Order: sequence, then structure tokens, then C-alpha cells
Amino acid sequence: MPLWPASSAEGIGLCRTEHMFFAEDRLPFMQEMIVATDVEARKKALSKLLPFQKDDFKGLFREMKGYGVTVRTIDPPLHEFLPKTREAAEELSKKIGVSTDKIMRAPRSFMSLTPCWATAAAASHHLS
Repeated sequence: MPLWPASSAEGIGLCRTEHMFFAEDRLPFMQEMIVATDVEARKKALSKLLPFQKDDFKGLFREMKGYGVTVRTIDPPLHEFLPKTREAAEELSKKIGVSTDKIMRAPRSFMSLTPCWATAAAASHHLS
């Protein structure tokens, strides 16, 4: 039985959808989507993620029984999904068929998106 009905909560204030993809069986698909360099590769990776997300949302909304849920569907912290070490990038490379160097360069490619975010991404990736 879920704990939330016993509390005074009236719903979920923020459901960060990116957290659905940290599970071991899902993470490689998210990583594949992040490092994709063309639309077709990105669509292929997204098609692998969609069934997980659909099932998760069905379960979430069923469990909430009409209570409110605020879903965050944009702005995932992409750098959090990528390997922090070369060894981990090599393992991912074998799983998704993308070169280790491309995986290691990915956080740098995010730097043009948002200067503050890019600084955090670079620090997280290179200092951890």
C-alpha cells in the first residue's frame, strides 16, 4: 500500500520524468538518445524509451486515482546520464554501438545550449 494517502498530500508537486530512465534496463537507451547525432538515430532511441514511459505514466496516474500530478517533460540534466569515466564510456560504447570518444565528448557539445547549465555539466562530468 502506498504511503502517500496517509499523508496530507493532495498529489505530486513535481514528477521529474527523467528519473524514470536511471534504471539499469533503461539507462543505455537514454544514453543512446543523448549521444545521437542525427534525427533517425534519435528517433530510434526514443522508440525504445516510449514503451517504458507509457507504462510508467499509466501506473502513476492509476495509482494517483484522480489526484493532481505535475509532470516535468522537458529539460533533463543530460550530463547526469552519461558516464563519468573513460572505462564506463567504453562499456556503454559496447552496449549502444557509439564510439567511446563520441560519448566522452558529448558533455562538451551541450555547452552551447545554456552557459550556466553547461558550466554545471562540465564540472559534474570532469570533476567527479
